[in-house]
Amino acid sequence: MAWDAPQFAIDGEGFGTGKSRQMGVPRRLSSRPLGNLRKILFIEKMEKVSLVTIYFSGLLFAEILRLPHRIHRYKYRHLWVEAKHSTRNAEGIVLLFVLLGVWILPSIYSFSSWFHMFDYSLPPWQIMIALILFILGLIIRFIAQQTLSRSWSFTLETSETHKLVRNGIYSITRHPIYLSLIFWAIAQPVLLQNYLAGFGGVVAVILIWLIRVPREEELLLERFGDEYRDYMVQTGRFLPRRRSIQ
Repeated sequence: MAWDAPQFAIDGEGFGTGKSRQMGVPRRLSSRPLGNLRKILFIEKMEKVSLVTIYFSGLLFAEILRLPHRIHRYKYRHLWVEAKHSTRNAEGIVLLFVLLGVWILPSIYSFSSWFHMFDYSLPPWQIMIALILFILGLIIRFIAQQTLSRSWSFTLETSETHKLVRNGIYSITRHPIYLSLIFWAIAQPVLLQNYLAGFGGVVAVILIWLIRVPREEELLLERFGDEYRDYMVQTGRFLPRRRSIQ
C-alpha cells in the first residue's frame, strides 16, 4: 500500500479515525511513521544552504584534524624523505584533482550561480543515508588520525623516525583514512546536488585509490620490508580480512 493512499477518509482530509482524533493523536503521525520521521529529522525541509553547510563543516573538521600534524611535519621537515620524482609527479596530479573536486568546484557551486544548469534533486531517504555515511566517514577519519598521530603525512614520504602503525583501527584495515574518503565520495553527490560539484569528489577519490594507494604501499614496502609484507597478509587494503577481526 502506498504511503500517500488515504486509508480512512474523514471530512475529505484522510489519514486517521475519529477515535484517533478524539485521543489527540495526529492523523499523519499515526498513519505515516516514515513521513513523520523525515519531519523530525528536518530532512524534508533541508535546502541547498543546509546541505552545503554540512558539507563544508565536515571539510573544516577534517582540516582541523590535520592541522597539528601539518605543523609538526613542517617543523621537522628535515627528517622526512620524499618519494621518487616519478611518484611526486603522479602525486601532484592526484592533489590537483582533490583541490578541484573537493574544494574549488563545491565552492563555485555553493557561492555562485554558474553551475545551476547542472543541478538535480534527490529524495529525502537518499539524503538521510548520505548524512549517516558522511558522519561515519568523519568518525573513521578522526579515529585513524588519532591512531596514526605524527606518522601521518599529507604527501608520499617517510621520516627517519617513522614507525609502522598496526594497532587500533589499523589492525583491521591498512588504509582507514582512505576508507573514510569512500564514504565521503558517496555522500558528496547527495549533499551537493550538482553534477560538477557533487561528482568532482568522486573522481578525486577514484584517483587516490588508483594512483596514490599503490604508490604509498610501494613506499612503505621500501621503508619497512618484511614487516609491511606481514602486515599486508594480516590486514586488507580496504575491507577487513577474516584473520584481522578474529
